[in-house]
Amino acid sequence: MGSVNFQIEGEFVCDLARVWFWDEGREYSKCEELLLSCLVTDQITLEEKKKIVVEILEGRKKLVGVNSLSLVDNGARIRPLTDKIEEYRKNEIIRKIEEDIQRRPLAYLDPYSCDQDPADFEPISDDLNYDDRKEIREIYGKYLTPYEDLRLWAYSSDSYFYGRRLLPGFWSAEDRPYLDQGLYLIERPRLVFELIGGPVKDTDKLMLLLGDFLQALVDKKGVNQAAALEIIHRNKKFAAAQEEKRRQIPKPEEKELTEDELNKRTDPDDFLSEYGLIDPSGNYYSCKFAGHHAKAFHIIAKREGKNPNIYPGDFDKALDILYSENWAIIRNPDPRGSVFFDFRGDRRPTKKQIDAAFTHIIKFNEPTLPGIEKYLED
Repeated sequence: MGSVNFQIEGEFVCDLARVWFWDEGREYSKCEELLLSCLVTDQITLEEKKKIVVEILEGRKKLVGVNSLSLVDNGARIRPLTDKIEEYRKNEIIRKIEEDIQRRPLAYLDPYSCDQDPADFEPISDDLNYDDRKEIREIYGKYLTPYEDLRLWAYSSDSYFYGRRLLPGFWSAEDRPYLDQGLYLIERPRLVFELIGGPVKDTDKLMLLLGDFLQALVDKKGVNQAAALEIIHRNKKFAAAQEEKRRQIPKPEEKELTEDELNKRTDPDDFLSEYGLIDPSGNYYSCKFAGHHAKAFHIIAKREGKNPNIYPGDFDKALDILYSENWAIIRNPDPRGSVFFDFRGDRRPTKKQIDAAFTHIIKFNEPTLPGIEKYLED
């Protein structure tokens, strides 16, 4: 068998060690071992050799030559080792965030882009029938993880069969909304790190920073129109919720108004009913179901300084008058359905009316107010 000759090329070894360390993320000890194998000399101590290893990895020095190697200045691309240490630290924190999301995903759920109320969350897998439970078990094992259960719950308000296909392991859904039913952050642990630097402790702060991040995407046109409308809706809902929290000042208890008393009340109120009117200044006037005509009639009578008991105005036209004056109507012909935002089709509501609509969403804990979306585009 013939002899085999090996040659050591200094620059190649240096480049290989840097690729291992910076690009492939190999352990420092392995990279150090490679370079120390080329520093075979008794003229310098081990500590001095280790300092040379650091300088080579940082790009300050390099070995040149073949077999007989010389140490010379490099400096073409210097990367301090502290950068790598910081990268290790960052990756370790992101790993902890990922673990925290799997353990308690509800803490990362954005309630302002989820159609369901997080307060109502219960593991949906507990209520599945035998066939559905069997299907889940075949894919995941006996139980879903907390994260998988939350995802299934978030998408199963209408149908388990729709929600299940958005779980990992089922086919992907092209129609998934951009904000992913409140799960946007749960899929982005690195973004959580950029926003708060670690596992969440203050969910309100995280949701505030998420809103700022999303708005920046809209401002930079970094998302399509559908996603932008989702973000605008989410941020307006968040702003309304924060305003509602600021307004939570204890007030003297008021006796509950009867249907007739509420319909005849002409002053703005604090959303005493889900049915009502919003004037152009954003003031809300509550009424009972089907009480809009009576409410409008008494508002107009007061505005004209008339006694509503003898006011000759047309009762049936009162609501049309306010509607023509750009008042919004929150109503629903069917008391079993959801109310909607009704406004003149040839006009646009004021910003204060739109804000009041989102306060209504928060007050009555609804995912949205149908009819308001069309006014979010501008």
